Amino acid sequence: MSTVSEPTVVADNQADVVDAVMRPFRKASKKFWIATALLSLVVVFGVAAWIYQLSNGMGVAGYTDRSFWSIYISDVVAIIGVSYGGAVVSAILLLTGASWRAPLVRLSEGMALVTVVIGAILVIPHLGRPDRLINMFIHANTASPVFWDMVAIITYTFATLVFFLLPLVPDTATLLDSHPDELGRGRRFMFRFISRGWIGSTEQRRVLHSAMIIVAIIIIPLAVSVHSVLAWAFALVSRPGWHESIWAPYFVIAALYSGVALVILVAAGFRRGYHLEAFITTMHFVRLGFIMAALGAVYIYLTFADLLPSAYVGEAGPTEVINGTLFGGVAIWFWLFVVAGTILPIVLIALPWTRNIWGIVIAAVLVVIAMWIKRVIMVIETSGYSRLTNSFGDLFHFTWVSAGVTLGGVAAIPLLLMLLFRVVPLLSIAEVQQQTNKTDVPVAEPSSSGKASIGHTVGAAGAVVLLLVTLGAIGTSQAHPAYAATDNSVLTAAAADPTVEVTAEADGVENTLTATVTLSGKPVEGALVNFYESTTMFAPGDNLVPLGAVQTDDTGTAVVTYEAAVTGPRTISATYLPTVLGDPVTGTANLDVTDAVSQYAPPPPRTLAGLGRTLVFTLFGLVIMVFIIVIAQVVRVRRACRPVASAPSERVPAA
Repeated sequence: MSTVSEPTVVADNQADVVDAVMRPFRKASKKFWIATALLSLVVVFGVAAWIYQLSNGMGVAGYTDRSFWSIYISDVVAIIGVSYGGAVVSAILLLTGASWRAPLVRLSEGMALVTVVIGAILVIPHLGRPDRLINMFIHANTASPVFWDMVAIITYTFATLVFFLLPLVPDTATLLDSHPDELGRGRRFMFRFISRGWIGSTEQRRVLHSAMIIVAIIIIPLAVSVHSVLAWAFALVSRPGWHESIWAPYFVIAALYSGVALVILVAAGFRRGYHLEAFITTMHFVRLGFIMAALGAVYIYLTFADLLPSAYVGEAGPTEVINGTLFGGVAIWFWLFVVAGTILPIVLIALPWTRNIWGIVIAAVLVVIAMWIKRVIMVIETSGYSRLTNSFGDLFHFTWVSAGVTLGGVAAIPLLLMLLFRVVPLLSIAEVQQQTNKTDVPVAEPSSSGKASIGHTVGAAGAVVLLLVTLGAIGTSQAHPAYAATDNSVLTAAAADPTVEVTAEADGVENTLTATVTLSGKPVEGALVNFYESTTMFAPGDNLVPLGAVQTDDTGTAVVTYEAAVTGPRTISATYLPTVLGDPVTGTANLDVTDAVSQYAPPPPRTLAGLGRTLVFTLFGLVIMVFIIVIAQVVRVRRACRPVASAPSERVPAA
């Protein structure tokens, strides 16, 4: 059974943390070099697959004309998303005064920095033509969310880098004082540059702490903006299932959820690899597990809050996407995500006998894998849907190229983290020592009844979440599309076989379409008839362009008049849905269009166009302000480290 109590701290822990930090700087073990070699091979394989893609086109990666966004953009969303987990553990917990974060901050900040860089790099294979990347700068479209997503990622990356570097100032000074000979020439040079002038005075520590607070305050909205704008890049595309108002908070919670899970895995890996059990304890995993479980409950709620309204309304596009997700070709992967990615992790954390390091690590592994699957479903399922045919066309399929690039990006994360912490300390010495000083007196273990109370509470919460998920799934599967009120005589005609006869006549550019709906030889009044024109000008095959929907009159006739946009033979179809659950009845007619007129008309002036231009300058101003504020914190810390800032007598000896 796990415990959430603070560990007992011995008097020499201040020396122990320095020794623990020095372990990666010493001679690496054979396991380290084997892992590094294997990960490097996977990364090289990914680079080779990308080079092959450059030579042979996006088709070798499984892309099609319809699936223009696919696996690579799923990788970008997933990997940049986990970067936010580092901000949660480091920035948010710093602001809330959670002192237990101390042994985790360097690992989480390093993970945040590495993942945002890898995620941004994966945009390049997604583009297909990497030389076009320069157009994002020289031909910037400020009305595009993709442009602002790039700006948000660059700004967030810069702030994350500063947030990672500032705490290194006291740590590098400590290591230079205590173990200068073991650092090596390269590290000594870098550490002297970083810690130049640091003596650990009260003023220096005050300035560093306030600078960290300011950067933490900035990082949180920056991370929210990255994932919100990334969600809007999807939501502002005219694709069913994407343009949903809930997607911005949906993406943010997804990033937090998967990000905290990856922090757990990174902490577990380095804890085992460098024997950090004295610093990263069961308590840290349990508390991270509680955070992850809470975020998982919110995410599963948002998942069904996203699906249920579209399923109920019953629009053609969203309905097809939801049916494909819940019951179609990707249903097995969606329900695997629901069970393995949300229910099982919450259960593992809720049950007292699995609320330990292994149970929480297994839960985190499930979350990371399942959340990647969920991102793939969200992108691939919708990108392959055609509005013209109201069906799924030539979908993306995995190839060795797309799999290789994806695996290369994933392998680069642990590889860079392993190499990063061969260069910089993997624990924040200053924060761990400060926390050690505050916890010299052992904290009493909670009573067994207290543990049981926590377990029962979390277990009850998990049961409620499981019940909500089950009810949501049942409700989604049983929901029928909503329809306007229809005459009862029409709805009772399920047993009969209605017919739809269609005629089409051309009179210059105007074409008149007539559909007559009869049931057992009698006209059907009030029947809603949808008219379509079949064309091959947009894509191969029978593409249906909607022309309008009209209810039949007392003679069972519905008439639509429209102006043809192009000439040539056409197939006109009229579709009538006899009942809510019945099969549609369709009639067709041929039409030879000889006269046509262009339907293009210049758009009217945008009411808020002037405000939009002002908003662009405002956003650029905010970005510049963020850079100035973050750079100012670096300048503050450097100024505090000048020799005149403190007297030599104030130097704080290294532990």
